[in-house]
Amino acid sequence: MEVPIDKLRALELEDKMVPPDRSTGLEQIFACLKSKDDTQRFVGLTLLMRYLEGIQGDYDLILRCWNAIPGSFLTRLLRAKVTNDKEDVKSKEEAQIKFELGVTVLHTFISLLPTQQLQDLLVAGQSTEKNRRSWSLRINALIVEKPLSSTTISIEIVQTLLSLATTSAGARLLYDSTSTPDCWVSLLEQIPEQPMILDIISRTFIDVSLSGLEVTEIPMQEILKRLDVLLCTLMTNTYQDGSATKYLLDWFYKLLEVLSLLTTENVEPRSEVLGWLKPLINLMQQNGTKHYNTHRGLQQSIVVLARLLLEQYSQFRLIFFDPSRKSGKLPYCYIFSTTLLIDIRATVPSLSEVLTTSTYAETSSRLAASYDLIFAHLDYVLQTEDDDDNTETTSLPFDLILKIRDDIAEAIRFTIECLCDRYNAMSESSKPSDLLIMSQDPLVISQIGALGFWLHEDDTASADDALEVVLRLYACKTEIAPLCMSVLEGMCRERKDLVQNARELVEDLSSVDARTKNALEGVVESLADYYDSGQREVDDGDEDEDVAYDDGGYDYS
Repeated sequence: MEVPIDKLRALELEDKMVPPDRSTGLEQIFACLKSKDDTQRFVGLTLLMRYLEGIQGDYDLILRCWNAIPGSFLTRLLRAKVTNDKEDVKSKEEAQIKFELGVTVLHTFISLLPTQQLQDLLVAGQSTEKNRRSWSLRINALIVEKPLSSTTISIEIVQTLLSLATTSAGARLLYDSTSTPDCWVSLLEQIPEQPMILDIISRTFIDVSLSGLEVTEIPMQEILKRLDVLLCTLMTNTYQDGSATKYLLDWFYKLLEVLSLLTTENVEPRSEVLGWLKPLINLMQQNGTKHYNTHRGLQQSIVVLARLLLEQYSQFRLIFFDPSRKSGKLPYCYIFSTTLLIDIRATVPSLSEVLTTSTYAETSSRLAASYDLIFAHLDYVLQTEDDDDNTETTSLPFDLILKIRDDIAEAIRFTIECLCDRYNAMSESSKPSDLLIMSQDPLVISQIGALGFWLHEDDTASADDALEVVLRLYACKTEIAPLCMSVLEGMCRERKDLVQNARELVEDLSSVDARTKNALEGVVESLADYYDSGQREVDDGDEDEDVAYDDGGYDYS
């Protein structure tokens, strides 16, 4: 395709207008596109772009215009830089102009079509192997493009790929056109400047996963393995800017959360250490300490992602809580837990002030994740302490353990006050639904889970003030019930007086229905049995052994 550069520049600079009679003008454009001469085709495409500027919503006309474009010519435009083997400046300029027109054409049509029409166009365009290959070549030309001096064209490329990824046919094209991570390298290098590129990756793999589940075209295991390799390449980038890092961590959270829902039972668990996990943890730990006071939004992203990784990947616990990973003289895990405890102690006392505001959801999700991470860390520390094979590099220094325990004890005191204040305020409003809402609040669930863990771990801990609120939350019979039972057992295991207090509290409750009251009376009797079994253990001479602790199914690992 030889189009002299002087003609290309003339076409760019000359103010060619579509004739006043738009139908006549369109026929002239189509005549140019039908020509065998590439210069005439170039003219036709340039005029067509101007013509389409005023078209909105007339999808039949848009598709007619699209079908008038010679597919092979559009493919050659987009591949002009890929196929150019000349090193002189003139040839490179010509290839750049051709490529940019190809990008503009593709971007314009994809932008004008709604998702369903775009899906139909892509499906129809892949009816033959030849057409499918043409689309694959076009996508490949966009993906391998290096960062451009033209910001407009660079943005158009990203927007085009993102629109393609929102359709199942486009996502499959992207997936098939990028069989190796090398295909993505040019785009991945631009992520710190254009974070939207991450959405192209996630939408591609999620849409292909959904399609794979429906028609079993691609095994989920294959999709996950390819994604793992791509994520390894992604994590070789350097992210210095706090906002770019936050975008990356939020993206990881959304991607992994959706993929966890799509993963079916026939997918084998991945026991190997994922190559991208350790670099991701490094990024989280470094930014979690560096930007704690200067970028609270980033801290939010780190905490909620850490909790998700803790739930989904067994390797995360071993890496994240490893005390040999240090920042200066202190282990990252210690610094991280300390910052979480500071956040809890600073935020929880005033939580009632934001309970009905728009910021509560974000605050509660961060605090809930903080509770889970802190007690997962404590559980890890206790396990390594009990491990006969542990060494100085695998266990946290004793003085730091004591410091964390002191900080946790203070945080638990604030937590008990927070639960009681919220319950008391609710009791004054006399709205039964409020108690149910409280029992389903992720933050309250995490707080009750943490309280139960701590009461069984620290013999000196006391939560007497929370007896009534825990009993009432148990009576809601939501997922919080077994956690409440664990708290009650921790409170009453050697406290006959507290068992009696619980019995009296239940007898005095007048605002609950008979069914709820019967349930609470059953709980009290269970607590009495639990106390009696604890006493039997003591009477048998096992003062140093606690009664078997049931954590209510709350897994911190």
